[in-house]
Amino acid sequence: MSARARFAEIEAMVDAGVLGHLANAIATVAGVDVPVIFDVPSAQSFDGQIDASAPECSGAAELLANVERGDTIVLRGRSYEVVTAEPDGAGFIRLVLGSL
Repeated sequence: MSARARFAEIEAMVDAGVLGHLANAIATVAGVDVPVIFDVPSAQSFDGQIDASAPECSGAAELLANVERGDTIVLRGRSYEVVTAEPDGAGFIRLVLGSL
């Protein structure tokens, strides 16, 4: 087995462990439940006159690989539209979400 293949196995094991401990929500994606790390960061602009937040979630790339801009996912009983899907190159995909 090559060193690269061994590293990929270790990376997959670590990713699964991270999600196992840090996942705080289940996203339903095309009828499949996927554990994710869900966050709703907020940002204030123009001296607090505008409060903009972009919910986001991160999950295993192997489970979110087919998610694209415009897809709908459900998190905590609420439907969201995928605004961007950004692979991080380390086994996770970050989805920036918008309201439907």
